[in-house]
Amino acid sequence: MLTAKAARLARRELGRRLPRRGGVPWPWAILGGLFWLGIALWLGASLWRMPKGHLLSGPWGWCLLGGLGAGMVFFSLCPLRPLYVFGHELTHWLAAKATFHRTGAFRLGLSRGSVEIEGSSGLVALAPYVCPLYLLLLGGVLAFLSLLPLSFPPWLPLLGAVALGLCLAYHWVLTAMALLRGQKDLEVWGRALSATFILAGNLAVLLAALALASPRPALLWEIPWALLQQAARLLLAHLG
Repeated sequence: MLTAKAARLARRELGRRLPRRGGVPWPWAILGGLFWLGIALWLGASLWRMPKGHLLSGPWGWCLLGGLGAGMVFFSLCPLRPLYVFGHELTHWLAAKATFHRTGAFRLGLSRGSVEIEGSSGLVALAPYVCPLYLLLLGGVLAFLSLLPLSFPPWLPLLGAVALGLCLAYHWVLTAMALLRGQKDLEVWGRALSATFILAGNLAVLLAALALASPRPALLWEIPWALLQQAARLLLAHLG
């Protein structure tokens, strides 16, 4: 017979599961999939509407593409998996803390890891497939440096663009490898809904990386909002 304390501990351990399986009810899965597919189409259209030649209008674009291409090749051959495992599980942990979930043991290995999260959610489970931790850290450093009233050598922004390309490539290559191996994280929302969410999130990451590397980031940030305003005007004209 379990004591009251042992029963509480048993319930606590049963609640520390990542991910929770079973997906979401199919009506919500369809609505959610359509929503994230719409976000993906909006972001894809924004990238398509980027001024032709803007990416290659200066050395920053070549540096970003060079880092991205070199990273895709290098990380495909040498994935640095322990570094990815650390970033993956840390992203789970940070997402859990940001959404007020209790966390437990944090375990890391050379090829896999785990973090105990009580009552996990789809956002927590899918966060590592959307949020490139190392790209976000680098982007934060570059954004902070750009605010300092200092003069930097002209090669430093170009080096930052190369590093952004490398971080983006690392996220994409290792995420693709993880998904190809099969991930139970996708079962929290179901694979179809999770796929649309991951697609939309990574298009947002690409747009953010381009804006960070660009000498005119405001130009890229304005495109999605201009598309929304245009769609709203067309909708109002149609309803009127």
